[in-house]
Amino acid sequence: MNEEIVVSHAKKLRFLRKKGDRTQVEVASHLGLSQQAYSKLEQGETAFSDETIEKIAEYFKITPAEFENPSESVIVGSNNSNNSNTSAGYNIYNLDPALIDTMKRLYEQNSILIERNKEMVDHLMKEKDERIKLLESLLK
Repeated sequence: MNEEIVVSHAKKLRFLRKKGDRTQVEVASHLGLSQQAYSKLEQGETAFSDETIEKIAEYFKITPAEFENPSESVIVGSNNSNNSNTSAGYNIYNLDPALIDTMKRLYEQNSILIERNKEMVDHLMKEKDERIKLLESLLK
């Protein structure tokens, strides 16, 4: 197994654990590992066996394929029995800060355009109402 995949698995495992608000001890126990062995998985120091990947997928309510595919987004199911319907999108890759800034600017521009469109629609609706009233008065 190449190092990039081990690191990706390690990062994804850590993300899943933190997103599920679980401790290393809790996840390790489910996987049948000591906390120390689990920590080595999460640090990318130990390769992931197929059995471990299956147990991880079962625990976090995802498929093994979702866990193994580093380019795929994962929907993380909550293991919290009080919040069994909670899920959140997850992508293993860190985004370039310049890309994040661009996305923020585009979001802000879209928000401005949406607000302007709302104002335009409101204006047009008022104008329509006024024309209807005018037409109604002419028909009387």
